[in-house]
Amino acid sequence: MSDTSRLLGFALVLDRLKAVERRTSPSGLARVENSAEHSWHGAICALLLEQECSFKVDARHAALLFLMHDVPEIECGDTFVYAAQRNDAQVREAEALTHLLMTLPQQTAESLRALWDEFCANDTPEARYANALDRLLPVLHNIDHGGQVWRENNVNLAQVMARNEFIAEVLPAVWDIVKPQIEAIFANPA
Repeated sequence: MSDTSRLLGFALVLDRLKAVERRTSPSGLARVENSAEHSWHGAICALLLEQECSFKVDARHAALLFLMHDVPEIECGDTFVYAAQRNDAQVREAEALTHLLMTLPQQTAESLRALWDEFCANDTPEARYANALDRLLPVLHNIDHGGQVWRENNVNLAQVMARNEFIAEVLPAVWDIVKPQIEAIFANPA
């Protein structure tokens, strides 16, 4: 099989990310978001919010990190960020990604794996930015839907703040806007 055929086959594998359901609903919609939508949304936001970042960042590279970070979910599904089994999610995703990349030419597989590893390590400016956006988007969805997913899953304010205060380090002006909205949701239970 040619390298081009292998790349085309992987393109179809990537399409399966559209079938991975998450917990939050897109703005204005009653259905749940899928991981492909989340990845697209995050990549666009990486370009959109670059000037809000508290440090210099290569937004295009951050967008690539965001596009790659959920690819393993094709095999292992999305793990709810507040779930008890979250502790081993990265291990399961690493194994899934290894399996998914096996069909690719070596250099391509190594490049994609390096993007995923960089996102997970969260120690470059671009990874920190992409990770902050990864936290921000579900917060925005929850705000838009009145905290519905948090309420349905018995997530409390302390959990939301512990998970998301990282946004303040990376996107301080954004956090100044969303933090009071989060607090308002928990101050006014439905």
